[in-house]
Amino acid sequence: MGLQVALLLIGLVIVAAVSLSAYDKARISRRFKKSRSEQHKIKHLAKEALSTIESTFQIKSRLDINPGPLTHLRKQFLKQDVRIPSHQAKKIDHTFFEDIDRLEQAASLPLDVEMDVLRDFDDEVLGADVAEPGPDQAGGLPDKQIDFIISLPGKGPVKRNKALGIYKQNEYELTKPRRLYGLRYVEGIWSDLDKDVETTQYSDLMLAIQLVDQQGPVSESELNAFSQIGLKLADALDRPSKLLTNFDDALAKAIRLQDFYNKCDVIASVHILPDGEKPFQASRIKEVAEDLGMVFGPMNIFHMKNDRALGCRHMFSLASLFEPGEFDVNNWQTAEIKGLTLFMQIPHVHAPATTFARMAEVAEDLCTHLGGVLLDQEKIPLSSRGLSIIQSQIETMAHDMQNHGIRPGSETALRLFDA
Repeated sequence: MGLQVALLLIGLVIVAAVSLSAYDKARISRRFKKSRSEQHKIKHLAKEALSTIESTFQIKSRLDINPGPLTHLRKQFLKQDVRIPSHQAKKIDHTFFEDIDRLEQAASLPLDVEMDVLRDFDDEVLGADVAEPGPDQAGGLPDKQIDFIISLPGKGPVKRNKALGIYKQNEYELTKPRRLYGLRYVEGIWSDLDKDVETTQYSDLMLAIQLVDQQGPVSESELNAFSQIGLKLADALDRPSKLLTNFDDALAKAIRLQDFYNKCDVIASVHILPDGEKPFQASRIKEVAEDLGMVFGPMNIFHMKNDRALGCRHMFSLASLFEPGEFDVNNWQTAEIKGLTLFMQIPHVHAPATTFARMAEVAEDLCTHLGGVLLDQEKIPLSSRGLSIIQSQIETMAHDMQNHGIRPGSETALRLFDA
């Protein structure tokens, strides 16, 4: 397909996505219930457009995770006993909204296009024109949503070992995730100095430290120590040091980001116990799980993946409910399992509300084929309304994340929530 046609296609999709997202989703749901034929037409058009984009621009997600058993995760869980207005707990067709969401993301994410054109890069990080990273450079820049950044511009060249040596001599004072990035002098792309070969040279440099992680927000003392490293680099390399965010503003942002982190660092799970006294047979679990599309893999548990996701490929996992949580790969034929759990880490998942609906379907299928009952985190029977209540909470959380500028399942979300 010619470049001009490809450009036209992307323009049309962007216009369609912006127009559709302007509608309130609740109004769309009510409106489309009155006219199933109209919904079907729009859904068909959305899928057709998305299929064209994916085949033309070869959209491929580079993000994936493989969490360990639920027993390894110490996080808060969503519950079904939360009061949700009845109209919000009703089931709606989330596949339609997922298609719209994917169209919107297709219009905004960097794409690998024919002839290596139309790659998008947010050069506002530096506030100046810089070359964009190639397809192998995912994560080759700081993230202004969650990082405190120091810019060290210069014409260069600066040798990799000299800059990295100064940085390494001083970073021992820091505990938060941090990186030193450089704009390669020859290729004109940004990369992590730690991952480059020794002979690499750079013009501009950037230091970045993550404002929040599992241990909490960055402290004033650590941010000050980080700033001193920036000054030492600037002095040794004879270049200016520029803070892209005011020091006090960064501390305030870290507090706000921590509040956001606490609110969204949540797991949704459903448990399955035998409907009787006999435990599940491990061999039967493996057979049914694989028939339902799950793959046994890392951490010795089952995982459901979505290779078409415009974000993290991982959807949810299936593990033993009881310690150690993993399955014994050497004992499939004789092992007995007293309970199962399906779980998803909401910030890590692309289209989390739709993913939870899929996870609930898999849980119900497992119950049917294994002879089990569906329970919540507190071992209380989980009804359809309970599932809808949890799903409504997930929808709200996903909406809040997007309003905060951090899309569920994005690289930013995976970094912030420690995937």
